[in-house]
Amino acid sequence: MNIYRREFAIGTGAVLTTALFAQACGRAKPGPRSVNAGETLDPPIIEALRYGITAPSAHNTQPWRIELISDTEARLFMDRERLLAATDPPGRQVHISHGTLLEVTAIAATHLGYRAEIETFPDGEMAYEEFGTKPTARIRLVEVEGDAVDPLFAEILGRRSSRLSHEGPMITEDELSTLVEQARPGDLQMGLVSDEQRPEAFDIVRRAMKIEADDYELYDETRLWFRFSKREVKRHRDGLSVNTAGLTGFSAGTANMFLSSRNWHKEKNRERYLETFGKTVESTRGLLTMITPTNTMFDWLHAGRVYVRAQLAGSALGLRFHPVSQVLQEYPQMDELRPELDTLLGVHSPAKVQMFVRVGRTATPGLSPRRGLDALLV
Repeated sequence: MNIYRREFAIGTGAVLTTALFAQACGRAKPGPRSVNAGETLDPPIIEALRYGITAPSAHNTQPWRIELISDTEARLFMDRERLLAATDPPGRQVHISHGTLLEVTAIAATHLGYRAEIETFPDGEMAYEEFGTKPTARIRLVEVEGDAVDPLFAEILGRRSSRLSHEGPMITEDELSTLVEQARPGDLQMGLVSDEQRPEAFDIVRRAMKIEADDYELYDETRLWFRFSKREVKRHRDGLSVNTAGLTGFSAGTANMFLSSRNWHKEKNRERYLETFGKTVESTRGLLTMITPTNTMFDWLHAGRVYVRAQLAGSALGLRFHPVSQVLQEYPQMDELRPELDTLLGVHSPAKVQMFVRVGRTATPGLSPRRGLDALLV
């Protein structure tokens, strides 16, 4: 297991009350361990959240603030310092990132012998200016009899996104059926772009990335979340890096020699990136769509929960996920291109494409780092 996932996901946690603090911080950084259903080493909510924070998030920003209420309860808030103001003006992506944490936490709870009751927006929905002042969800763990562990639990610590080129066969209908069954999408529609649609879909994905890369403000937001060295990765424990693209050793070192915060916006660097991205897109073996019938904050959270379940189910099948959702984003520069995808997919308002994802088999990429649970607690 990669050291980042081991230390950051199962690492120590700071807490609010004296009793909880003593229980959670009574040991330093533990190694991997097996916990039987119903058996916990720390309060159940802390154990479950340690897995929960391994969930994927946009740009790996980990935009989560967690308030512990008791041994079995917590509230989840936005971290306003980790919003993507330029590329995510309505906060849709950050809500999806909250949905992923909620679902991974709920899956982990079953491993501990609990059921997670999740109340979304307990104090009501919020305007963007209110992010961080109202909870997006309240989590309550309820002990249950029996050993009904969610089978996706086994994939949590090995789950990883991959921006690498795809190898092997196309995604089959049977594989898609497994993803849908395990994802529990409800009224969210999941499907694959058809063979006839693929060329136009690839073109839209490439054009969307070029729009973002050629706009200084939009692309600079990615620069702010890019970690250019192992030292930066270790210090921040978040964001993007060459290692999460599967580069290691000499390849990673070479990439870092030619890429820095100072030369991020150089035309040749952007051209090199867009060329590599285009080739990666062309290798895609499956383009997964996730479409909700409406486009509310509840839909955003639900999309995150469904997405991470699908990704975990894909992990069990040897499939890697890579969101290519630039075209879905709501900043003005994408207003002309976004309707092209809607037309291609036959999506009409108020329905919304929430996720557009490359799915296929790749070489093993690096694991994204995680901050310790203590850094997320308020």
